[in-house]
Amino acid sequence: MGWLRAFIPQHLSNTTLLRILDICAHFKISKRKIRANHSFNTETFAEVLSSGGSFYSRKKYIENQSQWKQVRFGRFTMDYSGCEIIATYNALLSLGETLPEQGITDLIGAYEKKGAVLWGGWVVAPRAIYRYLKEKGYDTAMTVSTEPEDINRMGEEYGTAIITVYNDARDITKQIHTMHVSKTDKHAFVLHNCYRRDRDGSYTMGTPHASLWEAIKSLNGGAAMPICVIGINPAKHTIPI
Repeated sequence: MGWLRAFIPQHLSNTTLLRILDICAHFKISKRKIRANHSFNTETFAEVLSSGGSFYSRKKYIENQSQWKQVRFGRFTMDYSGCEIIATYNALLSLGETLPEQGITDLIGAYEKKGAVLWGGWVVAPRAIYRYLKEKGYDTAMTVSTEPEDINRMGEEYGTAIITVYNDARDITKQIHTMHVSKTDKHAFVLHNCYRRDRDGSYTMGTPHASLWEAIKSLNGGAAMPICVIGINPAKHTIPI
C-alpha cells in the first residue's frame, strides 16, 4: 500500500493540488456558524487573558497549535486545522503588525468566509492566504516550484514567508502542514509552529537555517516536500485588518 500513500505527493502536481483545495473551499461555512464562532472565540480570549491562561501570549509568535483546543474554526477547532491561520498571524507579526485578540478572531472569520477547505476540517486553501494578503496590500508572490534555487530566491527576495509542505513526500496519510518562516537580521531562516519542543517541554521556534530550502528540508528528517511558498514584503499602504 506504500505506492498508494505516495501517489498524491509523487504524481499530483502542486498546481493541481491547489486547484482541488480551492474547489473544496466552495463548501461554505454558514454565516450563522461564523457569527457564533466569532462570539465564542472573543469570549474565550477574554476568559484566557483574565485568568492568566497559558496557550496564548500577546505579541509573540504562536508555536503551540496543539494547545489551541479552546478556539473554534469552522466546524472544528484550531488545534485540529488552524495551521494556516497561525502561519498568517505569525507572518503579520513578523511584518510589524500587532494584532490584538480581536484581530485573531477576525482573521479566523475571514478564512471561514473565504478559504476554509471542507468546512475547516482540513486546511485553508493556500491561494486563499495569498489572496488575503494581496487584498490587505502586501507585496506578495507565490511559487509552487520544488526546485531549491526557486525557493531560496523567494527567501532572499521577501522579508518573510509562509510555506505549505507535505509532511512526508511518500506518505499522504501524514498530511500537510503550513508554517511561517521568519528571517533574522543575519539572514537566517526560522520555522514557527513546527512542533519543536524545548527542554522544559514547551513549544518553541525552530533552529536557524542558512536558506529557506534548508529550513524546509529540516522537517521530519528531510522527508518533507514543498507544495507552495508565499513570499511577503510590507507595503507602503496596507488596509486595516
